[in-house]
Amino acid sequence: MSTEIFDSTTELATTMKKLNDTKETSFWWEIFDYFQVTVTISGFLANILTMVTLIKSARRFSRLIKILLQHQSLVDACVCASATALILQPNMWLPGNIIGDHLICYVWHSQAAYWGLVCLSSYNLVLIALERYLAICRPFAHTRCSECSRKRLSRYSAWLYAFCLFSTHGCYFLTRLTNGQCESTPAFGGEWVTPYFTALVIFTYIMTYLIPALTMMLLYSMLGHQLRKRKEIFELGQSETIDRATDQLTKTAVTVTIIFILSVGYDLHYFLFGYNLHVIEYTIGSPVQKVGVFLSNLNSVVNPFVYASFMPIYRKCVIETICPRKAKTEVSNITSLRDMRNSTATIA
Repeated sequence: MSTEIFDSTTELATTMKKLNDTKETSFWWEIFDYFQVTVTISGFLANILTMVTLIKSARRFSRLIKILLQHQSLVDACVCASATALILQPNMWLPGNIIGDHLICYVWHSQAAYWGLVCLSSYNLVLIALERYLAICRPFAHTRCSECSRKRLSRYSAWLYAFCLFSTHGCYFLTRLTNGQCESTPAFGGEWVTPYFTALVIFTYIMTYLIPALTMMLLYSMLGHQLRKRKEIFELGQSETIDRATDQLTKTAVTVTIIFILSVGYDLHYFLFGYNLHVIEYTIGSPVQKVGVFLSNLNSVVNPFVYASFMPIYRKCVIETICPRKAKTEVSNITSLRDMRNSTATIA
């Protein structure tokens, strides 16, 4: 009898300990979610400010890089807004009607829309790297691209969106709508599901991360080689101010690329290992997936702060946007020709 009482007491103590551990873990994840929301909202506001700044200070930037930076800020703002909504929403909520339930489950809760935006941000970074390469290594080709009409640029943008939608199409099958409830399980069943999802995960990893990362690394390595050659030449055919502005923008683009490789790569590597190698358990909403999404959000959050850190002209444009009167006063007090060149330089 005493043995049974002892076993029951031990079992009850074990159960209580597990409940306490679960509550403590949930508490810390709630703190983590609040921290994520603070970060993503800050990133959203910073990217909106960047867009407004680039629109108001368009004369300070060349046409092509201005369009790419504006688009990058727009996409990053959408990534931050989507991440904030995903964190704050009720778990696997549904609107309650057939069409809405299918759209929300397969497009939203599967995070297909979110990762489509992340993919779009990635390939926009590739275009920025290509623009930097053309500006420094192929100036005549860069001039021709800068003179493209709005109609042609819109057509290229449509192709870019379609390509990113195709690259992340596998995400639509990561959730399933069953009896009016959205579940974090594959949408289809059968013997062919395992090889299909294995190929799909590899395809998503290659298209969303590997190709952009390798392309940017290749372009910036060739660009760096060209810059080293240019430093050996004394007469560059350009003013010192233009060279300094070009160097600042190139360093900014390289830094943003490094952040992309380190942050977005975390979740996609775990996505690859979890579905293919089964080294870890990867499910939507799990701790590993939450940390990966946070790092992917961080890639979109930090870009405006990188611009402000590496480009003095961008900082001055932000001041002009936030405090126009203060900016006018500072400009009127400039007496040094060197300061005047630095404040009015156009990013090549």
